[in-house]
Amino acid sequence: MNNLLLLAIIITIVHSLGFPSFYHRSTDIHVEIAQAIEKCEGVELEMVRDSPKLSMVTLNKNQNKPNKGFVLFGEHARELISPETGLHFVKKLCSQNEEMKPIKDNYELRMIVNLNPLSREKVESGDFCKRENENGVDLNRNYKSHWSKDHDPEMVRTAPGPFAFSEAETQTVRDELKRFSPHVFFSIHSGTLALFTPYAYSKEQPTENISNMMQILTEVREKHCETCKMGSCGHEIGYLSPGTSMDYAYDDLKIPYSFTFEIYHGGLDIRTKKHALKFLEVQSTHNKHKITDEEKLDQLLRDHSCFATTSTKEMPPDECFKYFNPEEKDQYDFYVENWAQAITLSLNRVAEQRQSQQQS
Repeated sequence: MNNLLLLAIIITIVHSLGFPSFYHRSTDIHVEIAQAIEKCEGVELEMVRDSPKLSMVTLNKNQNKPNKGFVLFGEHARELISPETGLHFVKKLCSQNEEMKPIKDNYELRMIVNLNPLSREKVESGDFCKRENENGVDLNRNYKSHWSKDHDPEMVRTAPGPFAFSEAETQTVRDELKRFSPHVFFSIHSGTLALFTPYAYSKEQPTENISNMMQILTEVREKHCETCKMGSCGHEIGYLSPGTSMDYAYDDLKIPYSFTFEIYHGGLDIRTKKHALKFLEVQSTHNKHKITDEEKLDQLLRDHSCFATTSTKEMPPDECFKYFNPEEKDQYDFYVENWAQAITLSLNRVAEQRQSQQQS
């Protein structure tokens, strides 16, 4: 064994020791879902791709429920808290929790809890800044909707792939969405705190069903994330992101409710509503005019969105981890429960709106 290979192995071992024990490794996610649904009526787990191995959780499959929802977790590998929230949501679905009864009664659901498993395994081994898939492609830039290799010059970096749907992971999402034709779609991320509607590829705001979507997000914001930015992604962030799953669901597949939730930012704490604006302290000292806390917060939320493809090349791996994921167990428990509740609330409000539309 040469010295470089030995050094790489040692570094991997050291970094992996920093992976908190309360997080789940990719194999554990699959196993725990399988265990949770053993005695869970109406919930199934099926393999939808062999390479990479992708599984999908279904609720009330082909049961002719009035509403259909699709939830996607883990597009970006370093955003570990996204699949963790998906796992928690599945466990709640299979518990005796009364909060989940309306979902079980009114929905056929499909969920991919860990879309980027091969790169997540690298994150689990200490490569905490890894965002793209095993081919170096950003999955949330690889969808057909306005896909382009040309990006906003303000962007730090993007990796859209050689062509739209070049990746097995995005092909799987495309095929399952087309087969299922849901009424509501969610993509769950971390890196900032935000509740987004289309469009990500444009600063123009859509008109189709936007008032209904904003009504739902307003309630979610009030109850689960008062600090969150809210609204049309490209307009709110100020960056253009062609080829996202949210825009593909909304524009290409005409799914009327299409959302992206960004559920964690290491510089903010939604539990105490205190703004830890440490990421902007250095920048603000070099500005000619004084920056208010509100301006700092707005810049912080814009710069660190998953859509902004923030560069982490100069960031140490441990900084990357806490940038995108809760470090402490009590914080972790709060976030997975908070956002499982937010997804549940959103699904219920979509069902209520659709029922009202059908009756009018």
